[in-house]
Amino acid sequence: MRHPWILLVLLAVVSLGGCDETDLVAIRIRLREDLGGTVTTSALAQPTADGAIQAQSHGAAWESRVDVACAAGRFDKLSDLKLADLSFIAGEAGDGLYFIKVVLPRGENAQWPRALVPLSTEERTRASSAIDPSGKSKSIGSVIKLEIELPRAVVSSGLTGKTRGTKATSEAEVATLVIPLETAMTAGESMTWHLTWQQ
Repeated sequence: MRHPWILLVLLAVVSLGGCDETDLVAIRIRLREDLGGTVTTSALAQPTADGAIQAQSHGAAWESRVDVACAAGRFDKLSDLKLADLSFIAGEAGDGLYFIKVVLPRGENAQWPRALVPLSTEERTRASSAIDPSGKSKSIGSVIKLEIELPRAVVSSGLTGKTRGTKATSEAEVATLVIPLETAMTAGESMTWHLTWQQ
């Protein structure tokens, strides 16, 4: 194939098109028993210039664009990890019971929602057709997913300061919190997500 990168771009577009919108903007943490682990993020970004496929194409009037920026890294201690102003506290509560507390600030001054979704409502609406050509999605980046895979099965998962639209679930070792962007950007007390597991 003369241009193998074209195939990679097409595969990426097809993969994103098949994703649930909650997979588009996400923070995923995989935790080890020593409370170290890995973190991956996917965030929206406003393109500053035409991408390679646009620059090297003819016959199309490009109308909507958005970049999805993905990153992966490692950490030695979850309590030392901070993503913008989103913070974590983790430790042992005794008798082999471990806990995580995730503190998510809210309001116009909250940094973490804007770090993941730096687009305005109008920009997100305009860019939606670039992610979902079916037209079913009217605005991308309207929800943010936080997913934590624990070393053992989740014992409890609960949210304090819960507001309309947030959803906390768990299955086996994986706990998930889905937060509407509007909720994160609305003034109010910080939300705190509590998780426990037994070593």
